[in-house]
Amino acid sequence: MSPVREAALAATHRRIVDAAAELFGRDGYRATTLAAIAGAAGVSVPRVNLSGSKPALLVEAYELRAGGSSELRPISREPEMAAIMALPTEEAFAAYAAWLPRTHARSAGLWFALREAASTDPEARTAFEETEARNLTSCRDAVAFARSRDLLTGDTPDEDRARIWNLLTRADTFQLLVGDAGWSHERFAAWVLRALRAQVFDLADADGATPPHS
Repeated sequence: MSPVREAALAATHRRIVDAAAELFGRDGYRATTLAAIAGAAGVSVPRVNLSGSKPALLVEAYELRAGGSSELRPISREPEMAAIMALPTEEAFAAYAAWLPRTHARSAGLWFALREAASTDPEARTAFEETEARNLTSCRDAVAFARSRDLLTGDTPDEDRARIWNLLTRADTFQLLVGDAGWSHERFAAWVLRALRAQVFDLADADGATPPHS
C-alpha cells in the first residue's frame, strides 16, 4: 500500500473515531448508532465497521480523549503526565490541577458511555474494567511520586492513599461537582488539591491550595 493511501485511510479512521467520540460523549452508548457515526464522519456504515466494532470505537475514543493516544496504558505513563511529574513540586501540582478538569471536560462523557456499555456488552465490560484498573495504577504512581518528594505524613497505607486519590479525581466526581453543581474548573482544581493535602498527604492543615515544598 502506498504511503498516500495509508495516510488517507488513517485520516478517515481518525475522522470516524472523532465522530464517535462526540456522539458517545453527548448521547451515550445505546443512543449512538453506527449509522449516526457514519453520518457524522461522512462515510458509509460498512466503512465504520472496518474501523472497529461499536465498543471498540468507544474504547479508542475514550483513550484518545483521556490520554492523548490509543495505547492502553495508565495516564501517568503518557508523555504529558510524565512531563508534569518531572517538574518541581509546586509547578507539578499546579500543572496537574490544570490538566485534570481539562481532561475530564473532554473525556468524562465517554467514561460514562463506557460504563453504560459495560452493563450489556462483554467487550465493553472488559475495557471498562481495564480502564478502571489503569486509573488506579495511575493513582498508585501519583502516590509514589508524592512519597518521592517527601510529601506524605501519617501512617495511612499507600494503597489506601491511592484509592482515595482515585476517588477524589474520578470522572463521576468531576461530573458531580462541575457538571451537576456548576463548579468552575478552577474551583474544582483548588478543591482537589486541598482534598489531596488533607486526605492523601495526611496534613493537619489543609487550607493551602498546593502541597508543601519537598
